[in-house]
Amino acid sequence: MSSSSSKGFFENYKYCRDCKTLLPDGYEFEYCPQCIEQRLFREVRDYIRKNNVNEYEVAEEFELPVRRVKAWIREGRIQYQEQSNKVTLGIHCARCGEPISIGTFCNNCMRFMKGPKGTIGFQVDDIEASRMRFLDESRKK
Repeated sequence: MSSSSSKGFFENYKYCRDCKTLLPDGYEFEYCPQCIEQRLFREVRDYIRKNNVNEYEVAEEFELPVRRVKAWIREGRIQYQEQSNKVTLGIHCARCGEPISIGTFCNNCMRFMKGPKGTIGFQVDDIEASRMRFLDESRKK
């Protein structure tokens, strides 16, 4: 194979401007889908930081579905400015149902679930009941 024919093989490919991922020949954008998503997220985050807006105003400004903005809030990726009266409409604590502005649980439920040791989990009172057991062929009756 000559060098001129191998050169022509890679001529029509495009690369993402941010991450340099190889893009298909007919791809119409300069960025890959992941980089487009990251850029959009950064724009939304910066917009929320600069403006006192709710999720509906963000969705309208960026022409996004409200459920997508709410998903980012539940995931903890974006958060509104701290205000006592600012909560996301429709997002509630999964444990007690109190309206929350970020995440899945309210602060009170997070403290309750962490308990005295500071880790989320459960406590087993009976140590013997929580022990691991193995079946031993020689012990079978």
